[in-house]
Amino acid sequence: MIVKLPLNAVLKPFGKEDARRESGMTIIEILIVIALIGTIMTIVATNVIQKNDEAKVDLAMVAAKTVGDSLQFYKLHNNRYPSTEEGLNALVTQPPSAKAWRGPYTDAEKLNDPWGNAFTYEASGAKAFKIVSPGPDGEVGTADDITYPKDAAAAPAAEGQ
Repeated sequence: MIVKLPLNAVLKPFGKEDARRESGMTIIEILIVIALIGTIMTIVATNVIQKNDEAKVDLAMVAAKTVGDSLQFYKLHNNRYPSTEEGLNALVTQPPSAKAWRGPYTDAEKLNDPWGNAFTYEASGAKAFKIVSPGPDGEVGTADDITYPKDAAAAPAAEGQ
């Protein structure tokens, strides 16, 4: 005796299992997706941090140039740059030797680099100066220092600037 079952009755249990399998994800698939998302996030975060550091270096150079421009105005009024001893504070507070001082030439906050370190200043006579940002490590004299003007020696400043 042969029993004939409708085709639906035979395939129905398999169909339900297949439907459940296709509609969900296995734990391994979920772990793979999480690992991929983690890898992508690491790559993105690394690039963002690197760009932030590069932007701070550029900002430090611009800030040092701005201080250099303030020194030009100081020289315009006083016929000389502040001495190394007077330092960059001569741009904010009148030193006793600057009789024609018309400052302040900048704000005290602008005498710091983007990392919060004070710029160092060195004058070489009446026609040259050097401004140095200690850079990200906060130490003067290391490879990451940012110098304005760009050459390491205290170069003569351009007369027309």
